[in-house]
Amino acid sequence: MTRTCFYVDNSNIFVEGQRYAAATAGEERSGFRIYFPNFVKLCLGGSAPDEVIWAGSIPPPDDSVWKYLREEMAINPQLLERSGAGEQETVDHRIQLCMYRHVRKYKDDPGILILATGDGKGYENEEGFLYDCEGFISQGWKLRLISWEHSCHRRLRQFAEDHGEFVSLDKHYNQISFIKDGRVVQPI
Repeated sequence: MTRTCFYVDNSNIFVEGQRYAAATAGEERSGFRIYFPNFVKLCLGGSAPDEVIWAGSIPPPDDSVWKYLREEMAINPQLLERSGAGEQETVDHRIQLCMYRHVRKYKDDPGILILATGDGKGYENEEGFLYDCEGFISQGWKLRLISWEHSCHRRLRQFAEDHGEFVSLDKHYNQISFIKDGRVVQPI
């Protein structure tokens, strides 16, 4: 069985999904929602993850999304305090730190890193997901990158296509999302 480590940059996936809804699908941005069972199924492709990191800002106490992930999907998201400028970098850095720890933990049995984000900035400064993924691939890991096409860093996407797989959320829009009080999700 292949070792599987799954990482989600929730803000990137959700915000860019909202943009896709409004700009491409012609739907109401504010009503856009991710249907988590199908999103996870698409990302994992039938694999059972050894590690899951789902990073995002701490929501209001009554937020049903994080509760659903915990209670229905047994995913304990890594949540960070909301902050002003620089919040996204904090989430990215948290995911990257966890990736490094998992690569080290499983150094004798590398598998596949499943990364849901489109963020590829920082490469020139030896930072960011692309820079880190290059190192992980050199250590025997494979990469499955899940992202929206319009927001995926060009070089990160090319790297995933060359060293693993790129999964376009655009192609699965109706199966991984719905519009609150509107369009319903389609089966995957």
